[in-house]
Amino acid sequence: MKMDDSILEAYIYEAQQLLQSLEDTLFAGENEKMLSGDQINEVFRIMHTIKGSSAMMEYDEMAKLAHILEDMFSQIRDNGAPAEQWPSIFDLTFAAVSFFNGELTKLLGNAPMDGNASELEGKVKEQIAILKGAADPSAVPSSPSDQTPAQNTPETEGSAADKKDAPYYKIKLYFEENCQMEELRAFGVVQSLKNICNQTATNPENLDLDSSAEDIRKNGFCLFIQTDENPDKIKSIIDSTLFLKSYSLLPIEGDDEEVPESIRKKEVKAEEHAEHAGSAGTRMPEGTVQETVAKQNFISVNVNKLDNLLNIVGEIVTAQSMVINNANFGQMQHENFDASAEQLHSLINELQDIVMNIRMIPVSTLFQKMRRLVREMSKKVGKEIDLELIGEETEVDKNVIDTLADPLLHIIRNSVDHGIEDAETRKANGKPPHGKITLEAKTTGSDVVVIISDDGRGLQRDKILKKAFEKGLVSRPDEELSDKEVFSMIFLPGFSTNDVVTEYSGRGVGMDVVRRNISQIGGSVTLESEQGKGTTEIIRIPLTLTIVDGMKFSVGDLNFIVPTASVMSAVKPKHEDIFTDPSGNEMIMLLGECYSLIRLKNFFNIDGGVTEIDDGMIMRIASDQKDYCIFFDQLEGEHQVVVKTLPGYLRKCSSSLDGIGGCAIMGDGSINMILDVNGIH
Repeated sequence: MKMDDSILEAYIYEAQQLLQSLEDTLFAGENEKMLSGDQINEVFRIMHTIKGSSAMMEYDEMAKLAHILEDMFSQIRDNGAPAEQWPSIFDLTFAAVSFFNGELTKLLGNAPMDGNASELEGKVKEQIAILKGAADPSAVPSSPSDQTPAQNTPETEGSAADKKDAPYYKIKLYFEENCQMEELRAFGVVQSLKNICNQTATNPENLDLDSSAEDIRKNGFCLFIQTDENPDKIKSIIDSTLFLKSYSLLPIEGDDEEVPESIRKKEVKAEEHAEHAGSAGTRMPEGTVQETVAKQNFISVNVNKLDNLLNIVGEIVTAQSMVINNANFGQMQHENFDASAEQLHSLINELQDIVMNIRMIPVSTLFQKMRRLVREMSKKVGKEIDLELIGEETEVDKNVIDTLADPLLHIIRNSVDHGIEDAETRKANGKPPHGKITLEAKTTGSDVVVIISDDGRGLQRDKILKKAFEKGLVSRPDEELSDKEVFSMIFLPGFSTNDVVTEYSGRGVGMDVVRRNISQIGGSVTLESEQGKGTTEIIRIPLTLTIVDGMKFSVGDLNFIVPTASVMSAVKPKHEDIFTDPSGNEMIMLLGECYSLIRLKNFFNIDGGVTEIDDGMIMRIASDQKDYCIFFDQLEGEHQVVVKTLPGYLRKCSSSLDGIGGCAIMGDGSINMILDVNGIH
């Protein structure tokens, strides 16, 4: 079947949302050693939806695996599961989530979905056989028949809905335009309500027909139900439907001609009318019946559209600066222009804030993935490790989330693999057998801070120094090196103290990726450790990455911007404060503290510019490793700039771009280089 891009995007988005919800449900249940009745129904609903949508898209392996898992949870829902079987049930379901996510990743990368889930399906069938009490796994059908969306079939499950005199409701739903798969979404609503309904009927009646989707798009989807459930419960189930534009819920009489014949109440006694009319919560007084319309407050938007919108806002900021800077009124008064310019500036700032807020998403979307990582790795390395999440509600820019993914992955892998000791070692050292990793996010001013800490063995200073001497990275005596300087060596490319290469570490790749990824977006990473007590990594990243406040300065004919957050001070230097250390490095004394001095003219090989200390200025910069000072020609003041990535051709024709983090177009049309404070050594 050939699908257009919009249908594929809808399928991927919905599957990702369902799998995230499934993971959350599984983790919550695993903490309690079992799933509750509501959680089992939620898992069953998710599997049923994935099965149906995957079958429609002709992704057979996805559909088959979801089908057999649906059977397993159907068995659990009907007959329960022994306590000793829940660990296996959780493991199988998590393995299925990994398979589903792997296949979706292939789809996103335009690769074929060639995964084979037959081995996992076999394990699930064995689990079903165990749950059924069958000794022979072959008792489970290899290809269970899939029931068609039977409408109009009374449910026999024990619930309040089994009452024959339960009231009737008419539900009318409208899905968002271009959401695709309307007939499948309608079927999902029916399935979600089945457990609380005595009878159901739909219009269109047969959701399997190809014409059903078009009918629903034009006329909406009408669902008739009979249930004794509280209407608020019905609303809560409908509200959880994805891509739902609006709906109405209207109580009706069971003998109403509008009710389909298959579920219509044939004879209704007068006393039953009276009883139903007087039932609290199930009927409204005569003459006061009104349609209740609930509209969704959220819509899904392709992130590429948000990127384009943010780029346009950046261009508007630049254009505004160019208009104001190039205005020339001579000797004329221009109060009206100034007032209009101020109003424009205010509106653009408000627009910028709105766009930034649209792009802000909670870090929980990333933190939850780390739970899976810790769970899977701890099982493989034979350790018991708990992951504590703090500040999941902290919101950051979408690009920050993307940039944080790899660094968090490497740091947590290191903590699990060789940071936290095994249970026996921990007991011998007076620690609890369970290791603990804490992942915390918080905002401080214009930065988001992510803290990853563990209660493991900590970094071994002597071992790091030994490896550093072997690689020729250290020339100073041990006693002259602070713990911070020693620990920062693990961020060097190829540096690893692991003598054994494992699946997760020991190849010398990882921590250098952490620092490089964070530095590329103007962030920093610092490390603290105490031997025997644990290690803590602190990552600081700007809340937003596109528009920043910066200090402008010049060196020769080139202009630079340094983020204001990294500037500690700017002063006119004194010649007597400059000296040279024994290694020939230029240093400066500021307020009783000694700092390295870097002349940007020499660092970037710039022609022109001042050379005498008395003719230039000094700026003290804070980086993630240490504070240092830069020497430049002249300070131009503070500006708000739009950060642009460097053109690709510059990377090809330049031998080194260390120290340059991007560029910015100023109001006068000039291009300024943005200083990477962590890239200057």
